[in-house]
Amino acid sequence: MSAFTRRMAVTRTITPGLRRLAARNAQSRYRTNTRLAYWVAWLFPGFLFAPSSLTFVTGALTLPRLTLFAAAVPAFRELWRKLTTGGYIPIASDVLVPLMSFWMLLTLGILEGVKGLVGYGAVAAIEFTLAYVVARVFFGTTSGFQQMIRVLRFVLVLLVITAVLDTLTGQHFVWTIGRILSHAPLDDVPARRFGLVRAQGSLEHPILFGVFFVVCLLMIGHSAMRTSEKGLWITVCLLGVLLPLSSAPLLSLNMSIGTILFLRAFDRFPWRMVVLLTTALFLLTTFFALVDDPLTTLIRNLTYDPQTGLFRVQIWQWVGLNVARAPWMGIGFADWLRSDDMPPSIDSLYLIQTIRHGFPALVLLILSMLSTGITMPLRPQTRYPNPQITILRQGLGIVIFIIFFNAFTVHFWGATWTLLALVLGARAGLSESLYLHPSARDDSPPSALPPMRRTWRMARAWGRPPRPPARPNELSNGVR
Repeated sequence: MSAFTRRMAVTRTITPGLRRLAARNAQSRYRTNTRLAYWVAWLFPGFLFAPSSLTFVTGALTLPRLTLFAAAVPAFRELWRKLTTGGYIPIASDVLVPLMSFWMLLTLGILEGVKGLVGYGAVAAIEFTLAYVVARVFFGTTSGFQQMIRVLRFVLVLLVITAVLDTLTGQHFVWTIGRILSHAPLDDVPARRFGLVRAQGSLEHPILFGVFFVVCLLMIGHSAMRTSEKGLWITVCLLGVLLPLSSAPLLSLNMSIGTILFLRAFDRFPWRMVVLLTTALFLLTTFFALVDDPLTTLIRNLTYDPQTGLFRVQIWQWVGLNVARAPWMGIGFADWLRSDDMPPSIDSLYLIQTIRHGFPALVLLILSMLSTGITMPLRPQTRYPNPQITILRQGLGIVIFIIFFNAFTVHFWGATWTLLALVLGARAGLSESLYLHPSARDDSPPSALPPMRRTWRMARAWGRPPRPPARPNELSNGVR
């Protein structure tokens, strides 16, 4: 038998097997539960408007965390259904995010014992993975993401109202109410800028409030909402960016606009993201090579108050000394070595991860942010591209880049910490959606019913199993 004949025989043997695998993938019994995604969104992120200063039990539990734990119950049930009905495609971040949370819990258990596993650090590790899973299974499709955006608009309005109350009353109004209800000491002294209080509304800090609205602006701008509606809600987000009077949200907004304009201008160029990142790296390297004391120069020209920026430079220097003492496990929540005139706060997510949990936690966090688009299919899969999925993945990619930039000078905790996990989970789900049949991911446009009528119809359908997917046409799926 000649070599050509052997190759043809092998091809005839393998091709039917690949066809059967593709047909099995196309005819998966899984279909996303869009109705349930809407109700879960009211739990998370629906309760992020609640005062973060209102705490329960040990002081580590807040109302948004409790509702997130409640949302995790149907999320894991939905994840099990994905695994058992052929709707799950592994993404690299599915491994890295839980691994980071496990490492955080491990270091706290070793350094602080049982006390460390019931405090704020353990809750932060657990809530990050739970928020990731909720977004991964419910908001990782175009229809599920749109349901989340519908609820998020309600959250944005309430947050802007709480921020306006801060500005009008000259104090952190909602934050103070939460402290009073929690019987906690009122040690908050509102920071002022330009004679106005820096509003933080229901969230933990003015900077976090502004960054939160920058992230929401990008998600709404890339959603499937009508243009007129987008204009209205983007205006609401801009108000939320301005009220904290902080430079970090404004810089993030400018970077977002510049990135979007660049991507739109070179829409047909496939390597535009690589060019953008390479150019940014080149300019940054050139700046640091040619400018004397480049860090101080950046701080003086890109912040409202250069004194706060110089203070952050001192934090980086002192934290570096502490990390050198415990590079692998960190020091947990123990007091860190610093000068007598410095407060205990550390204004960088990367520094916090490193000093508390060591370099492995930092590496896992960065890899989690960079791996939401890396699929790891266990068998040959058929791709079903969708322009809206591409737009959403690009928008969430910009969000991750903005958070990646802000994390150098901002410590994310509370609402923005879980919002980061939501973004990672949603983008990982959208990467998976490219391999799900359109009937499985429910690409149909959202219902056009009036809000009250739509809510009543969804309430009547509560608890019903999702409709079985229509049997796809084999010729339309590339299976012959």
